[in-house]
Amino acid sequence: MTQGLILIVLQKITTTLGGAAVTALVSKVGELAGIILEAESIMKDIQGEFEIMQAFLSPRVLAEEPNPYTGNHQILESWLKLIRKIARDVEDIIDEYAFLLGKMANPESFLKKTFHNSKNIKTWNNIASQLKHVKARLEYLTVMRERYGIKMSGNGVGSSSHSSTHQLYLSDTSYSNDGDNDVTIGHEYEAQKLAECVSSDGADRAVISICGMGGSGKTTLVRNLYRKQEIIKTFDCYAWITVSKNCLIEDLLSKVMSQLDGSYEHRSTDYNDLVKRIQSYLENQRYLIILDDMWNRDFWPCFDLVFMKNKCRSRVIITTRIEGVASLAPDDHMIRIGSLSEEESLTLFSKRAFSKFNKETSTCPEGLLPWARKILVKCQGLPLAIVAIGSLLSYRNMEEQEWRLFYNQLNWQLTNNPELYHWVSRILKWSLSDLPSHLRNCFLYCSLFPEDYQIRRRWIIRLWVAEGFVEDRGTETTLEEVAEDYLRELTQRSLIQITERNEFGRTKRFQVHDIVREMIVTISRKEMFAHICNHPHITDVGDVANRVSVHIGGQVYQPGPSSQHLRSFLLFDKHVPIKWINAASSNFRLLRVLCLRYSLLKDIPDTITGLFNLHYLDLSRTQVSKVQKSIARLKKLQTLHLMFAHVSELPLEITLLTSLRHLSVSEDMYGTSISGNISSLKNLQTLREVKANKDLAKNLGYLTQLRSLGITGVVRSYNEDLWASVMKMTVLTKLAVATSGYENETLDLQNMRPPRNLEKLYLAGKLAEGVFSPICDGFQKLKVLKLRWSGLVNDPLTLLSKMVNLVCLDLYCAYDGKSLKFCSGWFPKLKQVHLGNLKNLSSLQISDGAISNLAYLELRELESLNDVPEGLKYLRSLQHLYARNMPGDFVEMLEGEHQGFVQHITYIECV
Repeated sequence: MTQGLILIVLQKITTTLGGAAVTALVSKVGELAGIILEAESIMKDIQGEFEIMQAFLSPRVLAEEPNPYTGNHQILESWLKLIRKIARDVEDIIDEYAFLLGKMANPESFLKKTFHNSKNIKTWNNIASQLKHVKARLEYLTVMRERYGIKMSGNGVGSSSHSSTHQLYLSDTSYSNDGDNDVTIGHEYEAQKLAECVSSDGADRAVISICGMGGSGKTTLVRNLYRKQEIIKTFDCYAWITVSKNCLIEDLLSKVMSQLDGSYEHRSTDYNDLVKRIQSYLENQRYLIILDDMWNRDFWPCFDLVFMKNKCRSRVIITTRIEGVASLAPDDHMIRIGSLSEEESLTLFSKRAFSKFNKETSTCPEGLLPWARKILVKCQGLPLAIVAIGSLLSYRNMEEQEWRLFYNQLNWQLTNNPELYHWVSRILKWSLSDLPSHLRNCFLYCSLFPEDYQIRRRWIIRLWVAEGFVEDRGTETTLEEVAEDYLRELTQRSLIQITERNEFGRTKRFQVHDIVREMIVTISRKEMFAHICNHPHITDVGDVANRVSVHIGGQVYQPGPSSQHLRSFLLFDKHVPIKWINAASSNFRLLRVLCLRYSLLKDIPDTITGLFNLHYLDLSRTQVSKVQKSIARLKKLQTLHLMFAHVSELPLEITLLTSLRHLSVSEDMYGTSISGNISSLKNLQTLREVKANKDLAKNLGYLTQLRSLGITGVVRSYNEDLWASVMKMTVLTKLAVATSGYENETLDLQNMRPPRNLEKLYLAGKLAEGVFSPICDGFQKLKVLKLRWSGLVNDPLTLLSKMVNLVCLDLYCAYDGKSLKFCSGWFPKLKQVHLGNLKNLSSLQISDGAISNLAYLELRELESLNDVPEGLKYLRSLQHLYARNMPGDFVEMLEGEHQGFVQHITYIECV
């Protein structure tokens, strides 16, 4: 993970040296010019050293030496620790350097007016001196590397005496290596599908892929099939190849040829010769090729050429952790390996833990069952972890006290017990070591969140951007869009588990598997990347890591000067004393991320507005009611969250924060007022929920980078200016508009021309009849429509059906009529319908062929709807029917006379 820290430092140096500000300033600062130019020159030398060092270091440093208990590993780790310490120091110096430059660039700054005084000269001399010291330390690292024989090993770093160790740990090896048949526990369906794909009648060569996270049982599933003679004997020849990350294609082809033809003795390493030999051998053969643990698609063009389509019903099976590799197979030949259920986990665990006591039943003793279940919660259905822990416990006494002690130490056991390390780390660490530096930083950042925490996509993306982890790919793509690509790649690598998707199918929330989380928590702590305070043992936050999070029950020392290393501080425990927060913030000098959501904070400490390096400030759900004028000092602030706080008005000075990208200030119907001219905030992508006024409605048109806008308190006189501004927002995807006094004020849409990329529209307030008619054609990309208090009296579905891409329709207090009708062919993509508080609705008609892809239907507080709609029987894709506060007659018929209308629905809930 050292590479990730070096990447951060290199990005900061590049950013600092890349601007024209330095050149412009040095011509104006007299005797300081020489000192600044000297510092810049040394910084360039340091940049060069780190670039060479980054090339020297492999991302597989931790994976190459699988046994952390050897002397050579300790030498390597000590050397890497020194690199990380230097990198941390450089990061501090760069931030201080950038701060001073920024001060000097400010025409009103005190430093610029008084740059000749001895204090400023001393400050710059100190920076130059620190940089010289860093350069000397880096040079000494090279001497140490040669002295202790730390040399290149394969594609990475390792002690010279262990140069090939990592080759022993390349594949996602089986969690069942003794021939037992427990490999099919919980994977019976996948095993059957694999057998069917292999034995199907298709004459052409077929590619089959099996995808899942490390340790989920992919290799084991294939090996189980590979051992079945009734299947293998149907093939003329077969080969099993582990596609390691740093192998040569010639070596792989040579191994294939050796397994296909036993008489072949590695006579050739020529690529073209090997291709011809294999093609010639397979030309009229029915072959089976296993490509185990493929990490990328790099070799596939060659494999596709060599394993040709010979019309002999040949098969190629790929196992992988990467979705992009799995997609080499057609959809109907992709097999995804998921987690085991609770009972399947217990069955597999019992076979491993208790088989030597009772081989016939392998059942868990009653007294140990509660502890077994607690242990399995930690495993979260991952077979590798279940088997590893079960095997370890099979040597323990079957006593409740011993198992309780093991469970209480389980987190420690996972990362310190050599036997568990052998089982678990060798698989999961390859997933981590394969990550590029930028992805590794982002993934390790997830270790700051509590166990089982469901992390919101939007939240983590903004944190990554604030930390500087996200690369700039040019003006056509935002940093947030790049970060979303990072998240998508982590998902495709099976490193995170999606727990909730939004209406578009995009990730909304995700979590990290407990076992994987323990790994990254340990790595983050060891690398001083991040540290968690989650127990009553007090921790000095400044000495442990660059990032700290305090979980419920965690305690920390009062931060001192050492806390200036901190870049992120996340608080998850609202009971942390306010006086601690006030005192702590004064020592967070270089902090980039400060998240105090849920804390009991009532006032923003002045020390927080003095954090010149702050990029992200989250005071959501606090008791803060006022933002002081000194907020203007946070020139680098990108994100300000005040959701569900008590702030009703933002000061004029908020418009001076020109780096702001996301400003979220309210979640209620009243919104938050903003004084001053908001047009200066041209980098804003998110603005919600702000209270409208005449000037604001006009000035919004200058915010052309907005992706999400929420505005409340709109009155008729603002409509024309508001819609004119919205039309200029060409990249706007989400728009929420609420009138002042919802039911009384009319929202005039006559002049509205929807932005072409608009996907979500939320309108709260009275709508004139027919307003959608002239503008419906402009909503071709709209996917989510929510209407509140619209006061419509004519069935709106006829007009809304023109929005053919809708996936979610939500009508709440929006329609006063008696009947709604979904006609055949309408809303072909609609997946969710929410109908709530439509007091007069007594008839809901659904024709055969209407809303054919509907998966979720919510009927809430429809007090006049007494009959269950017969058309529900046509909704064959409907999985969830939610009826809340519905009339008694409706519920009675749903559960009785009209039960036949809904018998195909998987889940029905009446509350």
